[in-house]
Formats: sequence, structure tokens, C-alpha cells
Amino acid sequence: MPREGAPPMHLDDFAARFRADIRAQLDWTRLTRARAVADVETLDGDLAKRRLAELFTVWYADGRGAESRWDAPGSRPLRVATAQRTLPSWPEDRRRAVASLQRSFAARPGPLALTLPAYRAGEGRHVLLDGNHRAVAAHLVARAGREIRLALWSLSGPVCEDVLPDLRHHAAPLG
Repeated sequence: MPREGAPPMHLDDFAARFRADIRAQLDWTRLTRARAVADVETLDGDLAKRRLAELFTVWYADGRGAESRWDAPGSRPLRVATAQRTLPSWPEDRRRAVASLQRSFAARPGPLALTLPAYRAGEGRHVLLDGNHRAVAAHLVARAGREIRLALWSLSGPVCEDVLPDLRHHAAPLG
């Protein structure tokens, strides 16, 4: 859990750790102007498994449940827990990557330690910024009984698609 009363960390600290790995279209300049901050939450046991399952990926499904683009009409973001339901329509490289990670994670002894960067898209809603393949593979081994230790690094800033296009699916409607 986060340290009680721990101050949020500066955006630069988050960027130093994750920026090189984040391929999502995150507008770092806009985040700086908005004075975005980050925090770290460390979870284990059933709480880690639940939080991991609830994270939103940057993968999408259409109304039939098939792989879709984020900007396709009717597309909806997939949570880590439900992403594998679209597996038959995934690109081959994604299927191979998740399967390879799943095998690797299952072969390691002890609790599986996972560090993931995410964007806070509302209370209890986080969108992964990196590690979608790792998160889905870890969820699959956790469902098979593996213990998980999750360090969730969360950015907090404006929830709008100007910061991250995927946030169009999470932003509250204006009105």
C-alpha cells in the first residue's frame, strides 16, 4: 500500500523511470503544464491479483469481441482480466509474446514481482502505459494460483484525450 501521508512524486521522477519504455502517445509537455504527479502503490496477495485484473490495457475489442483499434467506432478498452477473451483475433506477435511471458513467469520460483506504469483515469481506474503483455501473462499465471507482488506507479493528470488518446474512453462526458 502507499505510505500513509506520502507526498506525490514529481512527474520528472516518473519520467526518468518509465519514459523510454512508454510507447503510448502520452503528451509529456501537456502533463508538465498540468503539473501531473505520480504515486506508487505496492500490493501483494489477493489485493494485487484484483488490482492487476482491473487495470485497463491499451488493447480494444469491437462489439463482436474481436481485436479493434482504439479509435474504431464502438471499440471498448479491455481490462487485463478480459483481454485474453479476444485472443483468437490478436496479431500473431502479441499471442506469441503473451504465451512466452506466461511460460517464463510460470517457471520462476516464488511470488512474481511486477512493476507497471499506469495513468489514473478516475477512482479505481488505471490505464496501463507499458507492460500490457506482461500484465496479461501475469494475470494468467495468477489465476493458476501464483502469488503476485505488484508495484503500480500511477500518473495523475487531466483525464482527456489530448494527454493520451486512449483516455477518450475514460473521460467523463461534458455536460
